[in-house]
Amino acid sequence: MIARTASAPLDRIKLLFQVQAMASSGTSATAYTGIAQAMRKIYVEEGFLSFWKGNGVNIVRVAPYAAAQLSSNDYYKALLADENGKLTVTKRLIAGALAGMTGTALTHPLDTIRLRLALPNHGYTGAVNCFTTVLRVEGAGALYKGLIPTLAGIAPYAATNFATYDIAKRAYKDMTGYDNNAASNLVVGGASGTFSATVCYPLDTIRRRMQMKGKTYSSMWDAVVTISRTEGVAGFFRGWAANTLKVVPQNSIRFVSYEILLSLLFSAEEIELRKKKA
Repeated sequence: MIARTASAPLDRIKLLFQVQAMASSGTSATAYTGIAQAMRKIYVEEGFLSFWKGNGVNIVRVAPYAAAQLSSNDYYKALLADENGKLTVTKRLIAGALAGMTGTALTHPLDTIRLRLALPNHGYTGAVNCFTTVLRVEGAGALYKGLIPTLAGIAPYAATNFATYDIAKRAYKDMTGYDNNAASNLVVGGASGTFSATVCYPLDTIRRRMQMKGKTYSSMWDAVVTISRTEGVAGFFRGWAANTLKVVPQNSIRFVSYEILLSLLFSAEEIELRKKKA
């Protein structure tokens, strides 16, 4: 929750870049041209606090999302481990993918509401009003718009994120002899997040656009074809720079916090047993 709040301004800028080409975005397709320009425009037109538009819903969403994702990742790793508790890279990727999909499926409606509230001139008075309006006007299915590309995007993202983190952390320990070091976890977490986010960013752009109000694309494939034809490859990576600036501290803080909380909640023996299983 702390990591999300700290990176909320960059997250909002990233969202605006991704969806500004859509008619229902509440702005023009060229309104935001760069990170610095977007920050100035938002500040002048909407005020300082507007950088955190939709963050309240994001905070409500991220707690169950992170809890479900992190705990299910441990569960799936234990389920897939061999009789000696060992995991291959493939099994780590599968566990991470399943964990990401579990957390995402449970909290997708909140993510849809968060996107709607992040848009300028959205017309809603708050999260509850947005939720009830979407239900009344568009139906319950609208809360799950973009779920398929979301799951398609989160599976490889979570798979590479968790697996890269585990493998890089182990490699760091083998090279230096140090383990569970906050500084190294920051670097490893940031690197794994950047790599994963870049690989899966086009799917994130598609799902954001499909979550928009009104008619967007008829299917995930239609979105791929339309964006390719009208905007080119660059259309899939709108907001990538802002996202990268956001992901590095966010993913670093996330994994470091996770390791610190483990040390607070479990004894050294229990943590060592968990690591052997992982």
